[in-house]
Amino acid sequence: MDSTLERAAALLARARLPVIGGLFTDIDGASAALALAEKLGGVVDHAAGEGLACAARVMRETGATPASFGEVRNRADTIVIIGKNPLQRDPDLLSKLFPGKPGLPRPGKNNREAVLLGAGKATAPKGVPLTSINGKTSVPELVALLAAATREGLFEMRDKAQRKKLDAAGKRLRESAFAVFVYDPAELEEPVMHTVLEMVRHLVKTTRAATMSLAAPGNGDGVNLCATWTCALPVRTSFARKVPENNMWAYDTDRLLASDEADALVWIDALDGETAGRPKGAFRGIPAVIVSSKPVRGAGRDDVVIEVGAAGADHDAALFLPPIAGIGVVKAKRANKNKPTVAEVLTRISKLIGKTRAA
Repeated sequence: MDSTLERAAALLARARLPVIGGLFTDIDGASAALALAEKLGGVVDHAAGEGLACAARVMRETGATPASFGEVRNRADTIVIIGKNPLQRDPDLLSKLFPGKPGLPRPGKNNREAVLLGAGKATAPKGVPLTSINGKTSVPELVALLAAATREGLFEMRDKAQRKKLDAAGKRLRESAFAVFVYDPAELEEPVMHTVLEMVRHLVKTTRAATMSLAAPGNGDGVNLCATWTCALPVRTSFARKVPENNMWAYDTDRLLASDEADALVWIDALDGETAGRPKGAFRGIPAVIVSSKPVRGAGRDDVVIEVGAAGADHDAALFLPPIAGIGVVKAKRANKNKPTVAEVLTRISKLIGKTRAA
């Protein structure tokens, strides 16, 4: 391990603009990654950075109306699930949002209902009416049509059955005591999210409405929060200048690698049950330090591969937990002290870089 870490430190000490990406790690690992990026004058980006960036841009431009997972599960009377990603990422999402046991007192007297908008087929929990609006119409079009139906605007459709469902869904939303739109920011384009927010703003004039975006995979929300409380900026931030700089386009890992602006990569993939995959172009063409809890394929001859424990499996981990909409500790499934954590590895590399530069 010592010689491996020394090789990693030597590789990174020579870099002019390294990227620390993937970042499928816990809060301690994210904190160590940020510290390493600051020492190297590098960039930090998460593998789910595009979805995080998209959500951040929409919030920056128009604000947001979020509801927590627990609030939606307990209090929403109409839940609209938009796109395929929510149910693909969590096939049990409907049963989680519509538990069989009574929750907290809900506003209004409506029975609970679900609407699937371009989400494909699904089985509704027992006793929960479910309307599925699919067909050949794209998700952006369906969102726009639902927005028109909610406002009671004029629009034409050849598919009369689908038109009837959209009109009924719009009426249901207007009559809801608390309607919530659920989506994955990584799936929807920004104009579509703007349309969803406009629906919410229209509804809240007379009732209550909100959005619930799915948490980014790979502890993306946790890493983003860690970056924000560390340097006041989310991921896709560069430490190359005196003051950290955030740019959602310029500091995208794939773009930096493709343009040859980055000359080294640290790729972190060390979460239980999730994988960051690989950046575009795999690990070839640029020196890489790969910190992973999984078997690594495609590493180059000169790359440095470091095996670590999986957060939440081999060691306890502080992670973003959607059900509580915050950071919580996940206990190790099978504690393994023989495998170092991401934080331990990055901290040791950082110290060795200091010694290398001094020498």
